Amino acid sequence: MEEIGELIGKGFVTWKDNLILCLPFLLSFIVSMLVFIPFLAAFAVGLAPLASLNATSLNAASANDIQDMVSRMDEAISSMGMQQIALAMLLFLAMMLLLSLVSAFFTAGAIGMARQALETRKSDASSMWAAGKKHFLNLFFATILMGLMTLAGLVLLLPGAFLLPRTLPPEAGALGPLLAGIILFILYALTLSLMLALAPYALVLENLGAVSAIRASLDFFRYNKFDVLVLWLVVLALSLGLQMISTTFSASGGGAYPSLSLVTGLVSMLVLSPLSNLWWTRLYMNRKGILLVDEVKDPW
Repeated sequence: MEEIGELIGKGFVTWKDNLILCLPFLLSFIVSMLVFIPFLAAFAVGLAPLASLNATSLNAASANDIQDMVSRMDEAISSMGMQQIALAMLLFLAMMLLLSLVSAFFTAGAIGMARQALETRKSDASSMWAAGKKHFLNLFFATILMGLMTLAGLVLLLPGAFLLPRTLPPEAGALGPLLAGIILFILYALTLSLMLALAPYALVLENLGAVSAIRASLDFFRYNKFDVLVLWLVVLALSLGLQMISTTFSASGGGAYPSLSLVTGLVSMLVLSPLSNLWWTRLYMNRKGILLVDEVKDPW
């Protein structure tokens, strides 16, 4: 069994020899934009009455400004009619479903490509299409289930929300229970994301259904807590590092910020995403005995 540091190092070497592993993430972004732009145009046409809310009302600084903004929003929405509101909701739901399906297809494809790269040391687009077509529907359902499990944590906010006074602005002491609920929800969501991090990999690598993949991820976490936590922290640190670079230049007001923001976004999509996907795939395959290290000859 590989140590986590050795696993990260070997994963980096495999990624360096298979730069095509970025293809699913690039295609996912492109297809998502092709889906998003028409819906955005439809929203712009359907929600035209809300244009009456100018920048001044959106930058409200006092309770009176906020109440005025809310009343203007209520008037704008009521003037739209139920048909327009229902249409907007249906468009939003359709957009989210399509984007989720696109994400599920290319996520499954990325895992399939990572498996091929680990087993044969070379990957190609055929494994992406094969894995995507085979597993995208189950992965879509698994994503919905995991989202519902996360939303279930919102019950932690209910006690604090019920205790809030109806007058604005509320007293500082009245916000205590709500803030405590928010902190508990964040901790719950982070813990759940850690425990379910391997669900997509279990689903694709072991050909499981949505519920079985979630159970497999929970079981994997139970026996590999340290490795999952370390890899999760490594990926999180790299992601935050890229964001901090972009934020630092934004705060300095440099003219190079737009270009740097584009570069960091591309690095995240074309380097960090395929690399972290490869690490997670190798971790699951190694710990489950799917990847036999003795049969994979090291290049050094």
